[in-house]
Amino acid sequence: LETCSFHNVSATDSRRNHFSGIQSHITTPGTITNILVFMSAQRMSSMNSSFGIITKNQAVCNTIMCLIFLLYVFPMQLSDVAFLIKYSHFLGLAAMSIYEISNLLHLLIALNRFCAIFIPSHYEKIFSKFGTNIMIQVIWVVALIMCSIFYEFIGCYFSYDDISWTFGFLGTEKCTRLTWYTDFALNTVLIVLTLFINLLTAFKAGRNSRLLMNAAGIKMSQRQKQRELGFIKQTFFQGISMFAGQFTYYLIAPLFSNPILLFLISSLWAFMHAVEGGIIFISNKGMHEVLKKGKSMVRVLKEYKFTFFQNQRLLFSCQIDTYPYSIHT
Repeated sequence: LETCSFHNVSATDSRRNHFSGIQSHITTPGTITNILVFMSAQRMSSMNSSFGIITKNQAVCNTIMCLIFLLYVFPMQLSDVAFLIKYSHFLGLAAMSIYEISNLLHLLIALNRFCAIFIPSHYEKIFSKFGTNIMIQVIWVVALIMCSIFYEFIGCYFSYDDISWTFGFLGTEKCTRLTWYTDFALNTVLIVLTLFINLLTAFKAGRNSRLLMNAAGIKMSQRQKQRELGFIKQTFFQGISMFAGQFTYYLIAPLFSNPILLFLISSLWAFMHAVEGGIIFISNKGMHEVLKKGKSMVRVLKEYKFTFFQNQRLLFSCQIDTYPYSIHT
């Protein structure tokens, strides 16, 4: 009996360390990259435009989401603190609000690019700095009110779930039906619409540039081709990452019973905010140039990268010897 109890404690501790380790190794670099995106955008003159204002707000949303998981979910995974779990629906409300704001900001960025390419003569009027700030404020207010009604006042809480080790909706029939429309259907439409507008804009911009160059008898340089391809790649991967997080939470996660896979798939919608900072940073070479001036920050990232891979290697080597159950679906 004592041996059985010892193994149960060991298994629980191993799971805690595993989940918290995975989560922190995703959200920590996600926090850093999104802060770097914001800091770089602040220093870039090209980011003083409406597009830059929206991008900086997007980076703020991504950072907040990463910090919610790093500073709140991470402690709950390490220990069952009753106080944190009891009031986790407030942080769940914050996470859902940030998620809705982020999706709406993605759509706003897509419309910003669309107007710049398809109706350039009206672009400055539609997306003036003042007008852009008003639209962003409306997005924040509408998302906060909408999420407060659905996930707080109606009672369909989005709180910490000790089965999936992450946030989950209240599993009542009413809440399941409600969230299918207010979360899955609504956000899927927003994500697909955003991806469609972005790809349409990318192809139109590429076509316009080729027509102008052909008319002037100029060949497109390799650098211009890479920039065009980079824009399409960024648009595509951002759209796919957003859709993957939404799709897996509702349609894939229920098929898994393994705790690790269930945790990863159920948290993918939030982890995409960490990944997005890297996508934006890698795709924007102007941000690289800005950071070259801040060598101290680059040094910090290099040191973190080294420590990250060292910890990962140690984690998986220990897992082989101590992990108490096998992965299965």
